[in-house]
Amino acid sequence: MLARLRFFKRLVIDLPRQLRLGYCLMRDPRVPGKIKVAFGGGLGILLAPRTRLPKSLPMLGELDSVLILILALRLFIAACPDDVVLDVEQAIIEQRSVFDDDLRRGAAVATSLYARVRGMMCAADTEPTGMSASQ
Repeated sequence: MLARLRFFKRLVIDLPRQLRLGYCLMRDPRVPGKIKVAFGGGLGILLAPRTRLPKSLPMLGELDSVLILILALRLFIAACPDDVVLDVEQAIIEQRSVFDDDLRRGAAVATSLYARVRGMMCAADTEPTGMSASQ
């Protein structure tokens, strides 16, 4: 029972942290390109068509993909230079990482699009229906 709890803790808490770190390391120019390519290949395995466990087995059908992702992510982080990993982890803690910057930019774009769409919808609601401009 305790082993299951540890697994779910790793899955729910540690995996998102590792994904954020992996994202930042992929974008960091100090990480060698061959390491990035190897990690990309590991992720490519997830997208490649292959024989999988039947989907009729609850959770087991997707568990292999999650395990490959975790393995590829851990190997990638372990292969990155230690000083770069420490720098990126510190940037993540201070919320000044590439991930945080991209998240802020994405939120700004989403807010702008929402305001634009909302403005167009409000303008459409105020136009009279069934009347043309020539009448």
